[in-house]
Amino acid sequence: MMSDNFHGRLIDRHSSQNNHRYCGNHRPKSYFSDDVTGEEEFDPFEGDEVDERADMASFAPPESKWLHRQMNRTTAEQLLQGNGKVGSYLVRESDRKKGLFVLSYLGESGINHFQIKSLFGAYYIGGRQFSSLRHLIGFYTSFCDLLKKERLLHPVPPKEPFRERKRVVAVLPYSQLPETDELSFSRGDIFTVHNDLGDGWLWCTLERTQESGLVFKELVEELEDNSDPNDIYPWFHGAISKDEAVDKLRKMGSGSFLIKNSDNSPGHYSLFFYMSNTIHRFRIEKRGSRYIMGNRMFETLEDIVMMYRNEQIIAGYRLGTPVLKSPLEASVAARRSQEIGNKSEDVYVTLRESREMSKKNKSVRMRGFLCKKSAKSKKWKNYFFVLDSKEQHLYYYENDRRTRPKGLVDLNYSFLYLVHDSLFERPNCFQLVERPLPCMSTVYYLCAPSYEILQEWIQAIRPFCVQQLMKGQSLSSNATEVRTLFVTLLEAHRLPIKLVPHPFCIISLNQVKVCRTQVKCPPDPIWEEDFVLEDMPCDVNSFSITLYTKGKRSKDTEVAEMVIELNKLNNGIEIEDWFPLTGICPPMNNEWGSLRVRIRYVHELIMPSHEYDALKELLMAEDLEVISVLEEFCHRDRAPLANALLRVFKHESKEAILLKSMIEREIKRENETSTLFRMNSLTTTLMDQYMRTTCHTFLMKALKDSLQRVLETRQSCELNPSRLDSLQEACANAEHLLSLLDDVVEKIFRSVEHCPATLRYICGCLQRAVSAKWPNDHYVKTRVVGSFIFLRLICPAILNPRVFNIINETPSEIAARSLILIAKSLQNLANLVEFGVKEPWMEVVNPFILKNKARMIKFLNDLSNVYECPDPEDIPRGDASRELATVHSLCELYKDEIFNLSHNRTTLRKLVAVSDMLTKHKLHYSEACQTTLS
Repeated sequence: MMSDNFHGRLIDRHSSQNNHRYCGNHRPKSYFSDDVTGEEEFDPFEGDEVDERADMASFAPPESKWLHRQMNRTTAEQLLQGNGKVGSYLVRESDRKKGLFVLSYLGESGINHFQIKSLFGAYYIGGRQFSSLRHLIGFYTSFCDLLKKERLLHPVPPKEPFRERKRVVAVLPYSQLPETDELSFSRGDIFTVHNDLGDGWLWCTLERTQESGLVFKELVEELEDNSDPNDIYPWFHGAISKDEAVDKLRKMGSGSFLIKNSDNSPGHYSLFFYMSNTIHRFRIEKRGSRYIMGNRMFETLEDIVMMYRNEQIIAGYRLGTPVLKSPLEASVAARRSQEIGNKSEDVYVTLRESREMSKKNKSVRMRGFLCKKSAKSKKWKNYFFVLDSKEQHLYYYENDRRTRPKGLVDLNYSFLYLVHDSLFERPNCFQLVERPLPCMSTVYYLCAPSYEILQEWIQAIRPFCVQQLMKGQSLSSNATEVRTLFVTLLEAHRLPIKLVPHPFCIISLNQVKVCRTQVKCPPDPIWEEDFVLEDMPCDVNSFSITLYTKGKRSKDTEVAEMVIELNKLNNGIEIEDWFPLTGICPPMNNEWGSLRVRIRYVHELIMPSHEYDALKELLMAEDLEVISVLEEFCHRDRAPLANALLRVFKHESKEAILLKSMIEREIKRENETSTLFRMNSLTTTLMDQYMRTTCHTFLMKALKDSLQRVLETRQSCELNPSRLDSLQEACANAEHLLSLLDDVVEKIFRSVEHCPATLRYICGCLQRAVSAKWPNDHYVKTRVVGSFIFLRLICPAILNPRVFNIINETPSEIAARSLILIAKSLQNLANLVEFGVKEPWMEVVNPFILKNKARMIKFLNDLSNVYECPDPEDIPRGDASRELATVHSLCELYKDEIFNLSHNRTTLRKLVAVSDMLTKHKLHYSEACQTTLS
């Protein structure tokens, strides 16, 4: 039983007949409601932004005050303790791992060490990326707490200054491959090296342009601390005296030249040119990274030489033969440059081979494109993601040809949470919460292009996340514990209207946002929205429902919340009650009202797939008796049942057989065509889910261009007189609506071949079944297919294009209203009926319906013109043990009802026996897991 302070009460699980919508846009309102909010997409980052325009580096002390050479943890702690001040800190190179720095900090509770990863010239700590260590220190000095109410205060200086980064000089020129992170450069260019990436590549900054990118190691040579980068040129003689230069030129003869350091201006250079027994000297001024000679600017000394070998340097003469250094005079870099120059083609061949080798990184577990929601732009953007199993990092890049990531997620400190479709009104989302310390948290919202790809990424990422193996999982037993939370937010009572004028709620797991309700009207809003939260991480110990008020021009505001600890919920038992809200904004003592919520928490164990073979055999029997019985009792659990059945049959490549059988069975039971498939049932739920998971390409081809046109136009389609400022607007609006409708149907009618073959076969079976039962109704076969393709697929996609992943942007209020009118018109067309007295303002669309009736009939007949069941389009992956465990849980939940029906039905007696056997086996696996843990 629940504890007394929970105020919960057990309820009869049959007491409510609400439709339970699973993993979708759980909105019970009518498709064609006139309510249009035009609200912007929910922004989960509100309140978390930092003004990145601020110059954070200027708030940090100089690096000489806190940056240390390689140092171990013990030495760092001794230095901090010796300083003795809370807020003391230093940054040190890691003595254990190359490319890592550590921020060591003395706080109120002792010393903490924060890992800083240096990669491609950027620095990462706690999920945040910084362009330099000074930016990082400035951020935690003046902009953000490092720990709760603690910031960096007292730098601890090193005994010796930090060694500057390695510098290299180019000994051969290079032109980058387009659309890559490679750098183009000339011989003699100087680079600062940030990272050695392996496979022969360095990440460097070109000092001349301050660009950062890839440089092949064989094309550069390390510069000694005091060496001149121009030493690589054979005609550059460095610090020789004027007399030595003249002597060398005379020996070489007329037309010879060399460049040396300036005798009179340190840091600058002189070009010596010998012609007609006269030495000509030209001053070369070094200005920044460039060179100036004769009022001309050059990038390198070599550019000067090349210029005046082709153009006259004095009247009638060009530079001739260079005076080369002897092998003894040449520096290491110069000798290396000469060697490489003699075999430059071999170097470039090696470069191309190395580029190909770098693409075959064995530690890459998975790669592909995902959308990521940006905290900066608030929009979704497509990035190329790479999962590195060795580093346990998830990198994301601008495209698949880039080497430098835009950012990374350190999975060593991350938790994976699913995201309900309702949070962003789009499917196939998940989030990674990077939490290196309780006070540090960064959330990454990601979206996959399909459910199958979503599952692949989740299965690939989860093993590398923190504690993602559920408590009790045992590798030896091959059993896994999973947790699911079913929440129905029914209504609110006595909300303060002034403080909550536009209420909506967000459900969070451990303060991580996962789903969201619609915006309603106070003081007693009714939501009746269902949410299924699957695969909850093992660290989740509570969930909360937070009441917000929607800001039309300002940010959404948190107002109040209720929190429930999971350990106060009995496994599998449903409760329903009123829960008081506690204020989280002033005035704290205000009456905040209460929420009525229905909750069921299920903590189940999934056994190996072979344990469920007997149950699978019963489910897949041709008579569908077991499915029929489960449908009879699982009204509220219809969506998870349909989801499980669809995936079980899909694993056996028999989903078409399931859908065909369910459709034909429901047609046999129906007497009137007017009510056929109009009510929600297990059959319609199966079809809804099947179409949603297989028809994305079809919807993109049929709708995307037309919907984009609707979003881009500012012209209204409004026809309802009560919504018009002037009746004179109706004519232009009607003309625009009819233009949009013509465009939409043209695209839809041309998209038959893009509809999945299996769905077309099922539609054909549907037509043949209704024609056999009602042979005298010539339109029934058109209307029944239209009720699925339009009412349950195309029209919902038009109304909510973001939910169906067709577009990314939020429709404006005008566009949202236009989409409603388009969907309303298309549904009437699919039903082959005109508008009448109920909506007289829509009668202007009737000519459009009349002229397209025949085309609609042909479209639906062509779409259904498949008589043979096609081969499966997708190869099933993994096994169906998770889905079979869901079916078994439902059998356990309704075991008394199934037992009462089983006395005279052999199949049901088998089901009861199989369910009891699975329950016993599950107990055995659970005990084995607990034994392993202990």
